[in-house]
Amino acid sequence: MQDMKRRRTGSCVSNLPKINANYWLALVAASVFGTNTGDFVAGYLHLGHLAGLPYLGLLFGAILLLAKRARRSPVLHFWAAIITVRTAATNVGDAFHDFHVPYGVSVPIVLALFAASVLLYRHVAGSRSGEATVRVNAVYWLAMMLAGVLGTIGGDCASYRLGLTPAGAACVFGVLVALSIWWFRKKGNLLNAIPYWTSVGLIRTAGTAAGDALAGALGLPLSTALTGLVFAGLVAYFTSRARRRVSSTLQATA
Repeated sequence: MQDMKRRRTGSCVSNLPKINANYWLALVAASVFGTNTGDFVAGYLHLGHLAGLPYLGLLFGAILLLAKRARRSPVLHFWAAIITVRTAATNVGDAFHDFHVPYGVSVPIVLALFAASVLLYRHVAGSRSGEATVRVNAVYWLAMMLAGVLGTIGGDCASYRLGLTPAGAACVFGVLVALSIWWFRKKGNLLNAIPYWTSVGLIRTAGTAAGDALAGALGLPLSTALTGLVFAGLVAYFTSRARRRVSSTLQATA
């Protein structure tokens, strides 16, 4: 009975994944890939920036439903949900340009919404001191969506309005990501709500610029394929390593 309860608990995306260097690297790859998939869905599938959102919403719901029914740890479901949310966020961010909303309006509005979602997440999830993961719930996905929207607008603003170019903005925000994670890890509070989401927001911004830079250099279809392969390869490799580690630990304690 206890084993069944443990299995049911493990099959729900609620405390995934373990937050370590592998997680941050995969999240960076997801941010770059999601920038390209958003542009690909909008442009090459001819769905535009808003018409494709209902389909992405249905896909996201299906992924969460499958995660709840999964017998094994749904890490792959988590990353599938992450990339779906990132794709949708890219298109929502780009829709601001369709309506000719200036950066001086869009950036503060989305930043305020993102900050409010982070504070709500902190209230709902509580402190994660001493733990190696974060709580994944409805507010988590809301904050992740808004982080992606903010990153899309912020990356475009830095690249084009501030004149950094996509490659330059990717480098600047890439450095900020590294400094952010290093500093908060040093302080020991990286998994607290504000440090964690600050790092995520910076990653989303850097990912937007990097995705645009790659698409400009390689063309969107090739860039989407390559960043997708990198993202899928990283997730598969890290998931395989984690399973082998768990298997070795169980054999050692048997």
